[in-house]
Amino acid sequence: MKTVFKMFNRSYYETVCDFLIELSKDDRKHINWNWARWEWMFFHPEFENSLVGKIGLWFDSDELVGMTTYDHYYGEAFFAVKKGYEELEKEILEYAINNFSNENGLGIAVNDSDNHTIDLLHSYGFRKDTNSENILEKPLEFNNFDYTLPKGIKIKSINIKEDLYKRHKVLWEGFENDGDVPSDEQTIIQQKRMLSAPHLNPNLHTVAKNEDGEYVAYCGCWYSPNTDYAYVEPVCTIPQYRGEKIGKALLLESLRRCYSEGAKKAYVISDAPFYKSIGFEQHSHYKFYWHD
Repeated sequence: MKTVFKMFNRSYYETVCDFLIELSKDDRKHINWNWARWEWMFFHPEFENSLVGKIGLWFDSDELVGMTTYDHYYGEAFFAVKKGYEELEKEILEYAINNFSNENGLGIAVNDSDNHTIDLLHSYGFRKDTNSENILEKPLEFNNFDYTLPKGIKIKSINIKEDLYKRHKVLWEGFENDGDVPSDEQTIIQQKRMLSAPHLNPNLHTVAKNEDGEYVAYCGCWYSPNTDYAYVEPVCTIPQYRGEKIGKALLLESLRRCYSEGAKKAYVISDAPFYKSIGFEQHSHYKFYWHD
């Protein structure tokens, strides 16, 4: 087997999407790093875009068979190989350690059942940390998507061209950031970048608006017809409208739309009772391992 290492450039963006889709078809131990998480991260306002040239790719001829990337910025990383290319894992892990560590080291999340990767990390001096990620799953077939809305609240799809500031505002307030909503030129550029994600389907990103036209809740869902699952990210309701089941209604509506597009199940990185209350169940758990 002769593989070739290449540094990432934007011409490989779809290649990475396809790699992550293929990775999740037969073995879902990496479902925490599905194609939609990659897209959401890559276009996120907080993604350290200047570092993308360090993302490492390993090819067998024209086929991407292994990769490693940082998560938003240095200090956390993900790596994976396709079946049959496990001999690349040490090289890829060493690349991640040497290129994605920060002053605190490097963290990698590993599925609790993935003893092979855990043993590999231990052999390089990684230690288990208290941080973790949890994956919940919800089947969408034969599901009841019914919901009720409070008086004066309506659901609509996000409008990519017209809803830039409103979307930014509901996320800012929904996740309880401090201070006024920033609206400087750099912030607006970053928000435009998020909405420029190539596979963002505005029909699957829903908002709840009140009688004044203000957005009070948001739900984002991602789906590719090349998979059988949807990915939920993000969901929020502004504080003064919580407790009215608006977030639940939005999520059910977005999932209904994902199902109509072809999704058979949905995943979310969370352990919150909110998701469990509408039928999400435990799928997998990931512990972080840290290299100092």
